[in-house]
Amino acid sequence: MSLIKILEEAIEEEAKAQETYKMAAEKAEDPETRTILEQLVKDEAAHEKVLRERLAALKLMRR
Repeated sequence: MSLIKILEEAIEEEAKAQETYKMAAEKAEDPETRTILEQLVKDEAAHEKVLRERLAALKLMRR
């Protein structure tokens, strides 16, 4: 599997994780759990951003 494909799949997984945590946060009954889940959404979004930047850089290098 190519590095580009690996990064693309990792980006998809980060997006899925964000959605999972977001839905769980919406259903959370206590504020502490909701806060932690909302932070996890932000963490996953940051991971996705880094992966997208690395993917873009890799594609530029391979032109």
